[in-house]
Amino acid sequence: LLWAGAWLLEPAWGAAATTAAASAPSARCRELLAKHVELRNVGHGVEGLEDEAAPELVAAIRSMPLAEAVECADAAVSMTTISPVGAGLGVGKLVEQVARHPECAQELDTKCEAQTRCSQKWYKIAIHALMVVEETVAAQAMWHRAISLNGASTKLTSRIRWPSLEQTPTVFISRLESRKTWDCSLWPFIKRMEEQTPQILEEVLAVASRFNAAYPYLAREGTWQNLFLYRGRDWHSELCAAMPLTCRLLTPELPTKPGVPYATSFNEEVVIFRSEPGASVGAHCGSSNAVVNLHLTLTGAKGTSLKVGSDDFPLENGRALCFQDSFFHAVEHKGDVGASERISIVVRVMHPQLSVEAYAPSKRTDVVEDIEAFDRAGDLEREVLRLRSAYRELAAQSAAGRAVIAAVDSEALAESDSCRTTGNCAATSSSALHGRAA
Repeated sequence: LLWAGAWLLEPAWGAAATTAAASAPSARCRELLAKHVELRNVGHGVEGLEDEAAPELVAAIRSMPLAEAVECADAAVSMTTISPVGAGLGVGKLVEQVARHPECAQELDTKCEAQTRCSQKWYKIAIHALMVVEETVAAQAMWHRAISLNGASTKLTSRIRWPSLEQTPTVFISRLESRKTWDCSLWPFIKRMEEQTPQILEEVLAVASRFNAAYPYLAREGTWQNLFLYRGRDWHSELCAAMPLTCRLLTPELPTKPGVPYATSFNEEVVIFRSEPGASVGAHCGSSNAVVNLHLTLTGAKGTSLKVGSDDFPLENGRALCFQDSFFHAVEHKGDVGASERISIVVRVMHPQLSVEAYAPSKRTDVVEDIEAFDRAGDLEREVLRLRSAYRELAAQSAAGRAVIAAVDSEALAESDSCRTTGNCAATSSSALHGRAA
């Protein structure tokens, strides 16, 4: 399993942030970064908040080969991991020009809306750079420019179809209903998880040393960490061995829609988040509107709120909040007196309306080359085999546990009989007697 580096980052922005180190930007890119990103940090911006980038920057980026322009955008994005607040506006303006690059815009015609398209991806990253630093006026103006961008075709599907600034995911499937929050009872297993909150928390605390920094470009202040339990249809076997109850509750539930192809490889995940008082996580949205986050707070809800769109939701220990990942959302963990670390487990699931039919007229996704030829029966068969394997493993674990208990019971019974027969009870261990009682 691949549980390192790039897996901890969102596919759009995170991939950009990790690519920058691989190749140095060109000399003319470095000049652009110095003038339009670094100098802007100290108040030397040359155009208004609502305006597109300065003509010099527009001309320079669009005249580059696309590969060079993308490298330049990568380098700009990497600056936000160092100073998200300082670099945000300049980065957004520069990255937008990659989204409008003629070669990039071609994908609005050559790819369908259920795929990652170059312009939509880079516009998402550009708008994120503004939203993280709360440059909402500039972000709103940029959203208008994004949805006005056309490919060569006049078809509606050759445009970016984000309904509002509140939702700017990399992939937007127009036939899916948009709701900020969803009724958690649509996923009955969440109720069982709420009931098991103390036990799940105990397992998480036992693996707390494995937490990693979560999305550095979003953490404006304080400590925010994450730990992936399930990603890319794979369970983290070592973590599951240390968290048997949590995995036992979730293993039968994911994927939630066998027979329906994923829109992106990150369509369903299980991730645990940890933050400390004083943490502030900037507004961000997920990779597609085909994901609903089932967010269960395990501990530390006091003083912590989750903002989805323009609505604030105070968190509650042992209670889930289910919201659509495509809406901008942010976390504030206030450092109030009595506040403690906050730990939440988030199960990202497929949109309840997602189906093969809902993808139409798209012919493919980032995961499936041909939706019409997708082997539903084969996918269902693989899921049955997976569940059988998981059941056998669980049965083996249960049998091993029963064997241990039986051995302890037998030892305790033998010692008790010896005590009664010989009167020599010194050797009878209290632990063995407790084992028998258990």
